[in-house]
Amino acid sequence: MKKIRAAVVGYGNIGKYVVEALEAAADFEVAGIVRRASSLAECGESKYKVVSSLEQLDGVDVAILCTPSRLVEQSAEAALKLGISTVDSFDIHTGIADMRARLDVVAREAGAAALISTGLDPGSDSGGRA
Repeated sequence: MKKIRAAVVGYGNIGKYVVEALEAAADFEVAGIVRRASSLAECGESKYKVVSSLEQLDGVDVAILCTPSRLVEQSAEAALKLGISTVDSFDIHTGIADMRARLDVVAREAGAAALISTGLDPGSDSGGRA
């Protein structure tokens, strides 16, 4: 079985837990971690490649966006333009519909998918709040 290669974009608390979850999943492998250039050294002795942009990683199937919500759209757009599907937990409830419309265009052009506001809150509860 070919494993899904996932890049983790952002390596704060959420990013660290996403790496742990990917390590526990038999059908995934960590392709690398993307951080701001100013924080690359803070990863310490990571067993994964740590880079400042997705272009520096090979064979990425999906980018899991673990950035603050205000940075999700630009991170998703950059990944989608590379043909890399994205998953995020964008939680600005009133902005979900607009972001979905904008990313849908980019994703379709690139032949990728953008799964936005995943989870419960953000996620299914967000529709009720919006």
